[in-house]
Amino acid sequence: MMKTLKILLLVLVTGSIGYAQTPKWDGQSFRDVPYKQVGQRKLLMDIYMPETQVSEKAPVIYYVHGGGWAAGNKEKFGQPLMLPMFRQLSKNGFVCVSISYRLCKKGQGVLMRDCVTDAMDGLRFLKQNSEQYSIDPDRIVVFGDSAGGQLAQMLTYASPENFVGDPKLAEIDVQPRAGISWYGPSDFTDVNLFKTTFSDKNPNRFGSRITGDDNGYKKNPKAFEEMSSYYWIKKDSPPMLVLQGDTDATIPLPHAIHLKEKADRIGADVEMIIVKNAGHNWRKAGGDPVPGVEEIQRISAEYALQKVTPLKQQD
Repeated sequence: MMKTLKILLLVLVTGSIGYAQTPKWDGQSFRDVPYKQVGQRKLLMDIYMPETQVSEKAPVIYYVHGGGWAAGNKEKFGQPLMLPMFRQLSKNGFVCVSISYRLCKKGQGVLMRDCVTDAMDGLRFLKQNSEQYSIDPDRIVVFGDSAGGQLAQMLTYASPENFVGDPKLAEIDVQPRAGISWYGPSDFTDVNLFKTTFSDKNPNRFGSRITGDDNGYKKNPKAFEEMSSYYWIKKDSPPMLVLQGDTDATIPLPHAIHLKEKADRIGADVEMIIVKNAGHNWRKAGGDPVPGVEEIQRISAEYALQKVTPLKQQD
C-alpha cells in the first residue's frame, strides 16, 4: 500500500513516473506536434519558441532524451537537470525542441537503429517545416543525455542516408552544426568500455537492443559498429562537446576518452570535459561534482551558442 501511495504521489508531483511535467514557458510553444507516423503510432515533438526573438530565423537546440533506449519521453525536457540550459538558450534566441522516439521495449521489435532513424526524421521534419517555425535549418545543435547522448553523437556523425525512415522525409538532407553529449556511450563493439569497478552491471546488457539477441555481437558485429559513433566520426565531422563523469557506473568514463583519442588522432573537433566526483545524471560520487550542475548547464548552453553564432560576430 505504501509503495502504491508513493508512486501515486510521484505521478501527481511530476506528471509521470520519473519525468517532469511539461514546463511552463514564457514564449509560444507547440506541443505534441506529429513529425512522423509508424504504423498506427504518431511520433511527437514539442517546439518551444524563443522567449526573446533575436533574429528572423532562429537557431535550434534539438534535445533527444535518455532512458537506455527503452524508457523516457520528450517530457524529460522539463527536468531541473535540463530545463535551465534550455531557458538560457531560449533567452539567446534559440528554438528548443524535444522529441519522443520509439523505444526498445521487449516484444515490440524496436531496435536501437530505429531510435536513430526516428531522431533523424525529427531533424528532417524541422528542416521541411523551417519556414513555419522560423527556424534556420543550418544552425541546429543536437543534444542528449545517456542514451540520448549516443543518439546526439549519431546525429552529428552518422550518414543520414543510412537511416532512412519516413519515405515522405527521405529526400531531406540534414546536418547539425554541432553536437553535445552528456555521458553517452561511443562504442558498443568493445565490451571492456562498459566494465567498471563502480558497478557489477552486465557490461553487455545493451546488446539485445542493437540486434534483438543477447548474443547478437557474435552473429552480427557490423550492427554494433553501426550504432557506435566511434566508427562514424571523420576529420570533417561537425564539432562535439562531450561531458562525462569520472565515476559513472552506467556509462563509464573510458567511452568519452575513447572517442576523444580517435578525434585527436584524425584531427576531428571533439572537446571533452571530465566532471570529477560525478556519476550518471551528475549524481554525487565521492564528493560534490566539479564542475557543478549549474556550471555544466552554463558550459553546454554557451557551447551551443558559440557554434551557431555567425562567423562575422565571432571575430
